[in-house]
Amino acid sequence: MLGDAMPWFLPALVLGLFAWIWFGSIERYAEKKGTAFWKNAVLIVRWLPAVQLSMMLIFRFKAIYSHDMTHLEVTKYLGAGNFSSEELKLMFTGDGGIEIIMLLVILFAVFSEHLPSISTVRPALRQKFRNRLMMFTASFALASTTLFFPEQAYSEPELFPLETIGPIPGWENFVPLALIGGLLMFGGELFAVSTLFLAGPNFQTLASRARLKVLILAVVALSYLTVTIDIERDWLSQLHEQSMLLPLVLSMHLAVCFAVVLQPAVRSDAELNHGEGRSLSIAVLAIIMAVAVLLLTPLHLNHLGFLGDGLGPYAYGIWISSIAISSLMLVQFMPALGFDAAPRPEIWWMKMTLLYAPVLMSMFTPFAILLLPAIWVVLPWSSVTSWFIEKDVASPSSSFVLYPMMMATVAAAIIPLGWSVPFMAALWIGWLPGAIASIGLALHVQTQSKLKGEIQ
Repeated sequence: MLGDAMPWFLPALVLGLFAWIWFGSIERYAEKKGTAFWKNAVLIVRWLPAVQLSMMLIFRFKAIYSHDMTHLEVTKYLGAGNFSSEELKLMFTGDGGIEIIMLLVILFAVFSEHLPSISTVRPALRQKFRNRLMMFTASFALASTTLFFPEQAYSEPELFPLETIGPIPGWENFVPLALIGGLLMFGGELFAVSTLFLAGPNFQTLASRARLKVLILAVVALSYLTVTIDIERDWLSQLHEQSMLLPLVLSMHLAVCFAVVLQPAVRSDAELNHGEGRSLSIAVLAIIMAVAVLLLTPLHLNHLGFLGDGLGPYAYGIWISSIAISSLMLVQFMPALGFDAAPRPEIWWMKMTLLYAPVLMSMFTPFAILLLPAIWVVLPWSSVTSWFIEKDVASPSSSFVLYPMMMATVAAAIIPLGWSVPFMAALWIGWLPGAIASIGLALHVQTQSKLKGEIQ
């Protein structure tokens, strides 16, 4: 198998993806040097993950075509014999499915600067957009490496099955992979747009289309999870036993938060003034986030029953919540280090840190996804807090934004706890506070712009 023939291959893929995170810096340095060596280096770094995944697919196809019995997947589903066209199905429904999807996602990122919806944007901005999309794709792929490319899929086991264990997996196995691919593509677009604060209206068409696609895919993904997960059994174990369900939840989490909260907040944040009372708004937001995460996460963990009926689930829930909250405080140093290309850089880093906390922590604990219900209901407050506390900006209507958000937040936090699977219920209704905040602020900014135009 590939891991035995070339044991360095998967580590090289990880290094290639890691280089993508810093591709913007590498490209700028290469342009500064201007030598043939650096130009070739940039080209290699840009195409390396795509080439590596293509090689993985070719290697897998050769094993299926030749019925290579040293390949575990062939032994499990095909056995000895001659190749038939029906066996190509295994390329999609077996371990090769995620390789195909990730190759498509990576190629989408590489060619993203040529998307029709940004064809009129100046080349420098399109290049930055591509680099941010590559960063998003690589960071998620790295966080999910052990799920996307497990060791047992690339290394020979000590014992092979004596005969096939069953038919080739059905096409339903490809559904979560396709959803992950779509959510990463369009969620990545929203990430790239959200990080380009100074791009103005250049990416609005692309962002509007990406938001719609993400929301459609999120509904399909939630429906798929609701049907697939057996609520009569331990649902959390099912998420981790079926290897692609956890990445599906995490990719949906990122994409939905960018679509409903973070990307719409780009324009509203840009309309804030100098920030009279900014420190107070940051402090209030930090308290809101901390309280929500520290309260809701232990409650969801307690509902699982994994850690007993005593203080165990609350202690563990407070522990993982404290890690997420502590990271919010640490990133307050980022603007002082020069990472301040945002209208409210301190709040921006708080948003991004809280957003990515469950993705990163899922590499270490299976309970990290229980942070999602709290994050979904509290993240929208990062968009509205400054508008109501800072004194040099006109606040939105409390009856139209603030009070509905409060009611939606309480409802989205409490109602799921009465369901048999609170986590899934929280995902179904957790988008409501974000939708209220985004719509309310968008209308408020539009109204303020009209008033300024009339005054001028």
